[in-house]
Amino acid sequence: MYEILQGEVPLRYAVLGEPDADRPPVLLVHGFGSNFEANWVRTGWTGALEGAGHRVVGVDLPGHGGSAKPHDPRCYAPDALAGRLADLLDALGIERADAVGYSMGSRLVWQLALTRPGRVRRAVLGGFGPVNAFAGTDLDRLGTGDDSPFGALFGAVAAMPGNDAAALAACARGQAAAPFDPEPAPPGVPLLFVAGERDELASDVESLAAAVPGAELLRVPRRDHRNAVSAQAFKRSADAFLAREHAVSRPS
Repeated sequence: MYEILQGEVPLRYAVLGEPDADRPPVLLVHGFGSNFEANWVRTGWTGALEGAGHRVVGVDLPGHGGSAKPHDPRCYAPDALAGRLADLLDALGIERADAVGYSMGSRLVWQLALTRPGRVRRAVLGGFGPVNAFAGTDLDRLGTGDDSPFGALFGAVAAMPGNDAAALAACARGQAAAPFDPEPAPPGVPLLFVAGERDELASDVESLAAAVPGAELLRVPRRDHRNAVSAQAFKRSADAFLAREHAVSRPS
């Protein structure tokens, strides 16, 4: 199922389903410490999207899954990672895609849509808000007892089989070096924000959605950052949102 996109930082990716001339493929971008298989396959997303007729492109981000795991934080800057996503679309001959991200993946989908106009038609941003996920985190002590919310998350994912703690620490530092700025929003890209109602990492997503003209928001009842991604309500809302017709003018 998997292929490798060669380059300075090789990426492992998969393409599922048949091409559909009437709709773009869906690019799935996972969160920190996860991978395509864990974030999207095991949670039922690929089956649901394929069943609805979508072609799916899934990727293991650098530092994750079967992709290369450099230890240089510069490899994980948001624009560098968005650039690798654009490289993947180029390699697959995909001019424009829909995109679904979760957590860090949502930040990267936002970056891709903002800095590569015309590449993203519609975007679903899950587990994502305007709050700095690294607030209170000592990035020099990751994995050595930092008890901040992100420090606890890092400790959990770094210990998972197959993960490279040094690469994940570099990823965190690369992301933190370029704090998220909600202005400007990606131009001409309809956005759906989704978060569990108990998701502290997506707190105040309401203000972010309200600041983006036309953006929509779904809070998933009784779900938090860890388990909102598997919710059927999330999948149904994303499928309905992506299925809508929306003419997006292409850049001149």
